Amino acid sequence: MSRVVVVDNRDSFVYNLVDTLAATHETVVVRNTVSADEVFALGPDLIVASPGPGHPREAGCLMDVIARADAAQVPVLGICLGFQALLEHHGGTVAACGPVHGVTDNMVLTDEGVASPLFSGLAGPATGRHVPVARYHSLGTTEMPEGMTALGYCRSETGPVVMAGESANAIGLQFHPESLLSPDGPVLLNRCVARLAGDPGGGTAGHAGGDGTGDGD
Repeated sequence: MSRVVVVDNRDSFVYNLVDTLAATHETVVVRNTVSADEVFALGPDLIVASPGPGHPREAGCLMDVIARADAAQVPVLGICLGFQALLEHHGGTVAACGPVHGVTDNMVLTDEGVASPLFSGLAGPATGRHVPVARYHSLGTTEMPEGMTALGYCRSETGPVVMAGESANAIGLQFHPESLLSPDGPVLLNRCVARLAGDPGGGTAGHAGGDGTGDGD
């Protein structure tokens, strides 16, 4: 069983995320007030960087953890603030994009998103590109940095904001898969974790039509 270390960025509903992870993986939670050394002393097979308030560069040890994980090739799943930390680490710029809180929006998959097994069966039948997701954020990026691939976008005040992306050793979700407002969020979350943890079938783990357990922040 893989050991998942969740870096809690002071998010109100982080344990909705933890409950989903703990069903299939050994899960340890630490606050971003600890050091990166303390995080890696736990021997993570996978790091999950949680949502939380503020800018990722102001989130305690978060950026240090992301940098060290990249150097050590420890996979990372970044959610909301955690995704923004991945973007900043790769040279992207996270800035205000207009507040969107507590709504289900349609993420439009890129060609890479359509081809990704992470989203297999989750897009609506009309176009095969629209996936309903929960948005709770006011920061984001409209330009994907080099080294990361955009998988989906949503509209924002500053243009199409990246809602999902991946690099060689990380997956990032700007939306909240642990929220009830992401209907297939638990399915996608389990697929991401399985894929990053090295499960050969991880890209298709879970079934479309999950119960959407969880709340957003």
